Amino acid sequence: VHTLQLMQEHCANGGTHYFLPTVATNTYEVFKLCIDAIKEYWKQGGKGVGGLHIEGPWINKSKRGAHIENLIHTPTIQQVRELLNYGKGIIKMITLAPEICNHKIINLIRTNKILVSAGHSDATFDQATESFDNGVYAVTHLFNAMSPLHHRKLGMPGAVIQHPQVVASIIADGHHVDFVMVSIAKKLLNERLFLITDAVTETSQGLYHHMLEGDKYVCNGILSGSALTMIDAVKNCIHKVGIKEEEAIRMATVYPARILGVEDELGMIKKGHRAELTFLDKDWNV
Repeated sequence: VHTLQLMQEHCANGGTHYFLPTVATNTYEVFKLCIDAIKEYWKQGGKGVGGLHIEGPWINKSKRGAHIENLIHTPTIQQVRELLNYGKGIIKMITLAPEICNHKIINLIRTNKILVSAGHSDATFDQATESFDNGVYAVTHLFNAMSPLHHRKLGMPGAVIQHPQVVASIIADGHHVDFVMVSIAKKLLNERLFLITDAVTETSQGLYHHMLEGDKYVCNGILSGSALTMIDAVKNCIHKVGIKEEEAIRMATVYPARILGVEDELGMIKKGHRAELTFLDKDWNV
């Protein structure tokens, strides 16, 4: 609970009022502890946490990045059902590799009103497209930890670009994705592209030892997360990508709220919505 309070304070200082704390590939015991923490945080009146995002372990080992290889696996229906039942109302998003999880698993997650996002995946164009047509609605950190975009093998990025509905998050820090590629993706996806920070902090305990290297984080020498705040991502989109100011703001507010199904109460300054406002100076600082 204390960790969630610190995260909320950090996010608020960076311009974010609501966020999904993310737990990367780990044991089911750790997932349950994260669920318990959010449940208790809400019980104590904690603000800002919209629910839990589980990223892994149902991913492709070949695109694991900094995720722990020996914990990555294809789940059974029973494993999925038990986790969803334990985290009912708290798990809001799961990132998985669609070539690792069959349609029955994906449909089970969707019927629990959880956003299914493809990521850490080596899916081909056809595999990705099929998954998008069958319930996978989003893609986690476009271009990172997925099959690459190639002119003869289009991979998952090509499937995202070609698909009319699927949405994609992107990390606009200049390390995970070149700013020129962010610009290209924005032109191709328009309102289907939104911002995430994918931010971590230095850790020396547990399975993940993130170390700050310049303005990014590495784990065992592998790029493992950003040092972004959301306002930094917005400023990068404006000043380094060339996206219009109002559109960069929408990428951090309106579009994520829409994707998570909370657009009727969050994401806009509008009558009837929550007045969770971030005030910025003329230099875009909170």
